[in-house]
Amino acid sequence: MSESELERFRDYVKDWFIKNAPPEMRIRRGGIGWYYEDPRFIDAAVRWHRTLYNAGLVGISWPKEYGGYGDDVRKELVVRDVALSLGIVYPGCPGIGLSVAGPAILFHGSEEQKRRYLRRILTCEDVWAQGFSEPCCGSDLAAITTKAEDRGDYFVLNGRKVWSSDFHLANYYLVLARTGSPEERHKGLTMFIVDTRSEGITYRPIKQINGRPGFSEVFLDNVKVPKDNVVGKVGDGWRVAMTTLNFERLNIGGAFAYAAASAARHLVEVRRDADTLALLEEALAVKELYDRMLMLALRGEMVGPEAASIKLLASEVLEKIYIAAVSKLGPEALAEGDLFEWSFGYIDSKGYTILSGTSEILRNLLGELVLGLPKGV
Repeated sequence: MSESELERFRDYVKDWFIKNAPPEMRIRRGGIGWYYEDPRFIDAAVRWHRTLYNAGLVGISWPKEYGGYGDDVRKELVVRDVALSLGIVYPGCPGIGLSVAGPAILFHGSEEQKRRYLRRILTCEDVWAQGFSEPCCGSDLAAITTKAEDRGDYFVLNGRKVWSSDFHLANYYLVLARTGSPEERHKGLTMFIVDTRSEGITYRPIKQINGRPGFSEVFLDNVKVPKDNVVGKVGDGWRVAMTTLNFERLNIGGAFAYAAASAARHLVEVRRDADTLALLEEALAVKELYDRMLMLALRGEMVGPEAASIKLLASEVLEKIYIAAVSKLGPEALAEGDLFEWSFGYIDSKGYTILSGTSEILRNLLGELVLGLPKGV
């Protein structure tokens, strides 16, 4: 596709969004627009997502045999860029299906799993959550204790997960569990697809500082999982987990990068000075870096530790933008009115540098894997 054709596609997408986006799918002015955390918007978000898919604006580069459109990967960047520049939610489906579960199954899943799950991820018929973190392990994923016991035709899972985003909405759960001994660390792990409706699963929502129950603590008590639901091979869960984490960080970083660019533009509109212009330049630079990385990922190249840099940079610049906003706007940002939404962004941003790996963890990761520094330096 030539550059002129891509520009015509951009014009088409912009016109389509303006004509078709419902009012409730408009992102708040100072925020990131995760409306599915509000129960009033869940159904509308799912309907909007299916409208996007039917219009050919979701799954653009995914393989046709699994429900995608098999088209130019650059179109995906155009669609996301246009949507967020207009302040429109994209995509609409909650959960980690598109960003994490889908890539994990594409890279590591069986042919049966690809045909069973991928199309339904694209259409938002299924919503996914991720079960990695545990209360006992902090950031040491290789120390998880959730146990998967081989019972012949199936595995039985027992354990406790925490910080599972959107579990209250999900019907499938991507769970990392231990099939080997604790001494094996990352060599004794396996990735499972777990139906959240299975007997033995209970959960407890965790209310955040913004008042929303976006995360849950999940309890697995003798949960039966068919062997067909193993992603990759038994004992190879660490490799699958690294794929999911890298895509998670890339996609979360991307959402933050685009949100930062949008928020910075709005901040410049209301308080134009040297500081806000510098923040806008920084946000646009991070967004450009993300676009380059996503292009490689959508072409089928495995995402590596560089995904950590996007999540690190984007989360920190977005937090800086909100801090600058409430500092410069003063009491106006904290009182009901046109600027009030900035306060929500400010509150939300406190968690951006923590989720999917804290900034400190990501700096250590990049130091070890990219710069070759000793562990812990």
